[in-house]
Amino acid sequence: MTTIKLVALATAALIATGSAHAGAIAVTNASFEVLPAGGLPFGGCGAGCSYSANDPIPGWTGTDGFGQFQPGVQASNFTYFNYVPDGITVAYSNGGTISQTVTATAIAGTTYTLQVDLGFRKDIGDPGTISLIVGGNTVLATGTAAQLSGNWATYTATYTATAADAGGAITVLLSSPGAQGDWDNVRLSDNVVPEPASVALLGMGLLGAAALRRKVRG
Repeated sequence: MTTIKLVALATAALIATGSAHAGAIAVTNASFEVLPAGGLPFGGCGAGCSYSANDPIPGWTGTDGFGQFQPGVQASNFTYFNYVPDGITVAYSNGGTISQTVTATAIAGTTYTLQVDLGFRKDIGDPGTISLIVGGNTVLATGTAAQLSGNWATYTATYTATAADAGGAITVLLSSPGAQGDWDNVRLSDNVVPEPASVALLGMGLLGAAALRRKVRG
């Protein structure tokens, strides 16, 4: 295969993959398994079930009736959920918010993706909302509601940072507009895609180098 063909294939592969960097962004206590110092002091909700009320969730900031909740499904208590997506603990809010601003800050040209499992309690019809905030821009996560009450569904929000967003904060916001919202398994990732002009320039440079190599070889 000629050098030009090899260069062309390499350039095409770079354009196809379109990714110079991709990876997870650390979210503290992403599955809410780390409990407050006093644990979950309240029970009375069935076998294996307990919860906290307005006690700080490690790594998160809460407002207006929030806490951590172990619904007890591992103890055959399926009053609220059929299962828990990750571990045995979830976060909840009764009309308030739970939020976390991560250490990473926005980089222009980077696409940020937030995924959170949203719970559909058997006894409550309003499951709450999920938002990704990058540099002051808020994107509401969307997904397909769980087909069966008591199940969970993954909701996703995606945003590509602009030059104006560079250095801005990245925040996960979990909100409950009225009835209780329940969330688990928070995942945040980034994906840097090279500018088309940069890819084209790289391809031209590789082709130029190949042509020079052929000239030198005679």
